[in-house]
Amino acid sequence: MKKAHLKKLEKAANFLREVYDDLENEGSEDLDNFGTRLDEAAAAIEAILEDVEAASKEDDEDEGFEVE
Repeated sequence: MKKAHLKKLEKAANFLREVYDDLENEGSEDLDNFGTRLDEAAAAIEAILEDVEAASKEDDEDEGFEVE
């Protein structure tokens, strides 16, 4: 995945966490309505980033070995 896309995903997760925190600090009724979904969406994006990072590390490790 392109670095630009990874950065956008990272920003999206951060923005979702910020919205969640803002709603939590306000004691907003919206937290009850949307808080769980915001948190789950941020967690899903972070899981994608972790998967991409793990795949990238595997690719880096594979490049160190040559099979004849």
